[in-house]
Amino acid sequence: MKFVHTSDLHIGKVVNGFSMLQEQVHVLEQITEIACREKADAVFLCGDLYDRSIPPAFAVSVLDEFLTKLVDSGIKVLSIAGNHDCAERIGFASRILEHKGLYMEGGLGKRIRYVDFKDGAGNVRVHMAPYAKPVQVKALYGAEVENHEDAMKEILKHVDYEEQGANILLAHQFVVNQGKEPDLSDSESRVSVGGTDQVEVSLFDAFDYVALGHIHGGQKIGGKPVYYSGSPVKYSFSEANHEKHVLVGEMNSKGLVSLKAEGLTPIHDMRKIKGKLSALISPEVAKQEDCLDYILAVLTNEEELIDPIGTIRSVYPNVMQLQIEKRSQERETEIYHAVEVKQKSAFELFTDFFQDVMGKEMSEEQARMAVRAIEQAKEAVN
Repeated sequence: MKFVHTSDLHIGKVVNGFSMLQEQVHVLEQITEIACREKADAVFLCGDLYDRSIPPAFAVSVLDEFLTKLVDSGIKVLSIAGNHDCAERIGFASRILEHKGLYMEGGLGKRIRYVDFKDGAGNVRVHMAPYAKPVQVKALYGAEVENHEDAMKEILKHVDYEEQGANILLAHQFVVNQGKEPDLSDSESRVSVGGTDQVEVSLFDAFDYVALGHIHGGQKIGGKPVYYSGSPVKYSFSEANHEKHVLVGEMNSKGLVSLKAEGLTPIHDMRKIKGKLSALISPEVAKQEDCLDYILAVLTNEEELIDPIGTIRSVYPNVMQLQIEKRSQERETEIYHAVEVKQKSAFELFTDFFQDVMGKEMSEEQARMAVRAIEQAKEAVN
């Protein structure tokens, strides 16, 4: 059987005040085209279909159209809830929908739900393990569960493995390899702190392929076929260098035959630009790439700028963030107690402030101007 693996659609997500809906519709159309072109038997959606547990109506409409196109094309869809999703909303009417080839698993059951795909010589079984908090797993199975790894160990006790064929698992977890974390981006939300959300990849050794969601950068975890597909859209500037894709795999009853990445193209890319304001807005620089891309602009001007965001948006209308490098340089920050502050003169306090903001000491002329301004202020008060 052939499958397309993706995750973390986050339909309805807003990044820095910009709706990503148009980008999401664009990549969902590409995923549908890839699945049809590859004659896929199934599409795996491994959690975080929506960006929040109560999605807006337009997000539901977008997902509905995507799923309808796939099912109408004769492609089965196997989907699990992620930590951003509401299990009850994802799983609504799931037993009815499965008769149309749409398998939506929102919450865990006593036995892990699976779907069988017949392969000439045997069977490929796909197991669906939606995201669940440890407390939920503990309540469901009555087991001692303290963290996500304990929870996954318990979940896997309730899997009905295909003994004579191949087994695939869909999961939405933070998977590590001997404690080493996967490559992360700024747009992921950790579901807990202190390492309690970590699940060791070795727990999945019984599976021939593990289709993961939760991490937005596509990557393999460990030495066996355990993969994050990554999100199909960039959701932070830490993802600017990601090559977004879906994974297309072929599996027979003996295991994974092949796996390849099929690239996805955005309407507008997300990228960083850096330099002096005048250089960045010059026609020579601006025309090198799409001016409508989502931009993080890092300005290196030393002089004060008047309305830099308005100026740069006149050329790059989709600027999401603006940074002034001289103000973001890492410097040792001095912390003064109230008594120390009281012991400093107004000029000394202003000198400290100037160096902290500008990243350099005042010139002699600037110091003279500061002294005059302080004296004039004192006279005005008196």
